Amino acid sequence: MRYRKIISVYLSGFLVGITLVLYPAAGSLFTSPDFHDISSAQFGSIFIPQIILAIVTSLSAPKLSDRWSMKTVMILGLISLMISALLLAGTHLFLVGSFDYILLLLGTAFLGAGFGFTITALNPFAFHLFPGKETSAVTAMHILLGAGTASAALFLNYFVDMGVWYVAPLIISGIVLFMLLFTLPLSLSLPDKEKEQSDQKGIPSQIWLFAVAVFLYGACEATFGNWGVLFLEKSGGLSAADAALGLSLFWGFIAIGRILFTFYALRFSPKWVYMITPFIVIMVFYLLPTASSRTLLLACMALGGLGMSVLFPVSISMATERYPKYAALISGLLVAAIQLGTGFSSNIIGLLNDSISLDKLFQYSAVYAVLFSIMAIVLSFNKTAQ
Repeated sequence: MRYRKIISVYLSGFLVGITLVLYPAAGSLFTSPDFHDISSAQFGSIFIPQIILAIVTSLSAPKLSDRWSMKTVMILGLISLMISALLLAGTHLFLVGSFDYILLLLGTAFLGAGFGFTITALNPFAFHLFPGKETSAVTAMHILLGAGTASAALFLNYFVDMGVWYVAPLIISGIVLFMLLFTLPLSLSLPDKEKEQSDQKGIPSQIWLFAVAVFLYGACEATFGNWGVLFLEKSGGLSAADAALGLSLFWGFIAIGRILFTFYALRFSPKWVYMITPFIVIMVFYLLPTASSRTLLLACMALGGLGMSVLFPVSISMATERYPKYAALISGLLVAAIQLGTGFSSNIIGLLNDSISLDKLFQYSAVYAVLFSIMAIVLSFNKTAQ
């Protein structure tokens, strides 16, 4: 039974990743006159429902888990992900008029709910599957999530080249349904002590600091993940296929970095990697707009993913290790923070892109990484917990 729980938790992480990136990976379709023909501002706005629902669901998940169970929260998340993928596929039927834009908004709303519920459940589940190896266990789940995000753009582009792009989300929805049916009979649960967190008076201040750090991480991730394809095409001059490859390299190297870090964390403290890698992200944000060739552009996207790889899972595991009674709350709060950061960055770029080039906006995004580096240093050396 235990191995089935492991399969459910870790493969669900993979499905969250691939579903999460389907929408930004389709950015060139959404803005193309031959398809949805929406503006840059509208493209940025489709992620607003995702942010709102992800925040609401991730913050409400701990209370819902107390009332029902964390497994129920996970099931609700998988159902939402399946609906999101189906709505994305359905937009190809409504390319005339504005109904396709409405479906995109509904789709990202369900995507946000799916991400908020599912990841909030998966983080503490992974944390408790391998006692004594919690940091590596959480990071390993995020490796699968990263593998999913890395696969999404290439998977979608394969069907774009075949002229049936909508088949990709249909297939994903079918796989999510299979995982839902696989998970239903399992007895997934958290230790009883994790339920005590809802009775605590107030949230320790250091958890809020982790939330601020993760907000900044989300802002960095959105710049690369939600706008990377459009940047590589419009500013970098790459083809749609090469732009999709660039996005896949970004997410792929997030997964590779997490794989390497999983083995590193088994023997060494994660704090030094946590403090050093934000400086890689700062460098990439500044250098990416200056890259003058396909090779350099793709290399920068890969390096950006490598720099981003450990920041979120280490934030989750470090906070949970210091405050184990708040495990579910921490997961929900940090998932909300990452979505808030994602929404902030996505919409700021969408609103400013008419007057400021994507080149400049990418360079300005280095500010997020600078602030994260400061937070990482503070959190690594301030170990006060209760």
